[in-house]
Amino acid sequence: MKIEKGVMIIKDGKAWGEEYSDGHSTSYGWIDLESAPIYDPRYCTKPQDATYSSSGYVEELKSGNIILVERRTEVIILDIWTYR
Repeated sequence: MKIEKGVMIIKDGKAWGEEYSDGHSTSYGWIDLESAPIYDPRYCTKPQDATYSSSGYVEELKSGNIILVERRTEVIILDIWTYR
């Protein structure tokens, strides 16, 4: 089991993270909690800490809240298959 602890920026049941990236451009917005990044609370104390000060995302980030989270990822093997 993998356990991650830290903070997420959350608004209306969604968390701030990368919506799209193709190597040329990246867009950020409110995504599912399962895929959102978990930030180190030492460096993310207010929502806008997730970007740089002149970013166009600052105002949108200010509408979110910093929430302490723990995410657990578990892999359960249901059947053993042998490949030859």
